Amino acid sequence: MSAVKPSKQYAMTVVPYRPYMKAFKVFLLILFIIVAVVASYFVGRYYKVGFNGAAIEEYVALQLEYKQELARSEKLEQQIANLKLATEVDRKANKEVRAQVVELETQLADLKQNNTFYRSLMRPATGDKGIVVDAPVVLQKSALGEYKYNLVVKQIVTKHQKVSGYLTFVLVGKREGEIVRLALKDISEDISVERIRLSFKYFQRIEGNMVFPEGFVPEKIEMKVVVQSPRKATIDKKFGWLVKES
Repeated sequence: MSAVKPSKQYAMTVVPYRPYMKAFKVFLLILFIIVAVVASYFVGRYYKVGFNGAAIEEYVALQLEYKQELARSEKLEQQIANLKLATEVDRKANKEVRAQVVELETQLADLKQNNTFYRSLMRPATGDKGIVVDAPVVLQKSALGEYKYNLVVKQIVTKHQKVSGYLTFVLVGKREGEIVRLALKDISEDISVERIRLSFKYFQRIEGNMVFPEGFVPEKIEMKVVVQSPRKATIDKKFGWLVKES
């Protein structure tokens, strides 16, 4: 018969019986959890408010800086626009001034020419008497064969009488190696007839513009004045082609 092995015996402790201690511990645990949750909520709220406040301040500062930069940019754009406008005004003003200078120089040249003409009319430089045909004055208007002409026929006598007759003007030149004769009416829109009517007591001026055909090179001017009254006379004149500076 085998021997029976006895079971292990544990030491026993006698404690006082406290039926509410367990409930009290549970209460303390629940209270700790509640306090921890509430503390976590306020701590989180504190830091959240702090972070949001810093972000708002930074946003406000950036917005202010943006507005300042925008105002500075608009100011610079306005300055650029003003400079462009001033440049355009100066350019137009300079162009207008140049045009006025050219116009005044042209008027001055005309006045000088008129003064010379009237001086020669009142005090002839030569001993010519009767009907006098001056050399035509030709001024170049552009490099495209456009010219301004001025012809004067005058009467230098002691007692002036009305002169009647006509004048012909022929420009002689070459085109493609051939001699070409052009009447004034063919090259000037201001003249419509070949025989230009003369009727004056002291002088008569004929002026206008003329345009040459392409390739035409002028060489000389042939003029004829036919006086029909008070006494018949014919005056033939030939002048070399000469262009004066305007």
